[in-house]
Amino acid sequence: RSIKPIVFVIKRIKLYFLLMKPKEIQKLCFLVNPKAGKQRSEAIVREIQDLLGQKNIDFHFFNSDKEGSITKFIQTENLMGFDGLCVLGGDGTINEAINGLMSSDQSQSIPLGIIPIGSGNAFAETLGELDPIKALSNILSGTTSLIDVFKIEDREKTFFAINIIGWGMAAEVNILAEKLRWMGGIRYSVASLITVMRMKQKHLKANLGKSNIEGKALFFLALNNVHTGKGMQMAPNAILDDGLIDIIFVSNASKLRVLKIFTQLFSGTHIKDPHVEYSQVISFAIETENDPLNIDGENTGASPIKVELINKAVRIFGKI
Repeated sequence: RSIKPIVFVIKRIKLYFLLMKPKEIQKLCFLVNPKAGKQRSEAIVREIQDLLGQKNIDFHFFNSDKEGSITKFIQTENLMGFDGLCVLGGDGTINEAINGLMSSDQSQSIPLGIIPIGSGNAFAETLGELDPIKALSNILSGTTSLIDVFKIEDREKTFFAINIIGWGMAAEVNILAEKLRWMGGIRYSVASLITVMRMKQKHLKANLGKSNIEGKALFFLALNNVHTGKGMQMAPNAILDDGLIDIIFVSNASKLRVLKIFTQLFSGTHIKDPHVEYSQVISFAIETENDPLNIDGENTGASPIKVELINKAVRIFGKI
């Protein structure tokens, strides 16, 4: 009997384990938002430099000086000499890096590490590590995973997101939270309570593929990630690589009921409330005109938009 099939199988097994083996980290590029997390970045950068020096790992730091500079840096610089990129910032900084990687076709070839120093850090919370130095240690292990990404199209451009797209109260909370940035992470909870007290319905028209929404509504969220805000488990069933978008929708409820739902967000039990509609889709569209949107914690963009999920589009450091 020929041994060629056996040899072929053995080679394929060796190749599989070679690809699965964590890569030894020798050089990293750090993308820093100096304004993130109440000016913590300088102290954390020094700790990182000390740790990398001890391990003889080369590094380069790029400091963002304005919105969009991290995206442009990734698009224009030659990054092939780095074993990975590491974001030092919050969810908005991660979003800039994701857009740079996706728009330059490097999202699977260059792993992205998350070192949380923002005030929200919702994405890092889902990954399971909020301590910046411990997050770096996890990155240095070399383990990577592929995760899903939102592809968003409006009338002018195509862009990407990794965490949340929010409409209605979800956008209004974020607009107010930005004005309360001096409060730190608690600003999301404070902004949520204030928004509930003055809440009002808006007209929403949305397409969820096999179903449509049209009428008065309080809020609509699409999530790729369990967490949003500061510790809120908005989409407790979300999985970062399942190819599904988790939709949270509330059309009508009293202020008292919405307050109750708010208190349940931190445990994820709000999805059991009869006023909360929870579903999973592969694409959706918000068709109403000129409504502000919360995209990855940033007040950017407006409806109408079309959104699809690209399955396993970005490689990140860590095991999910």
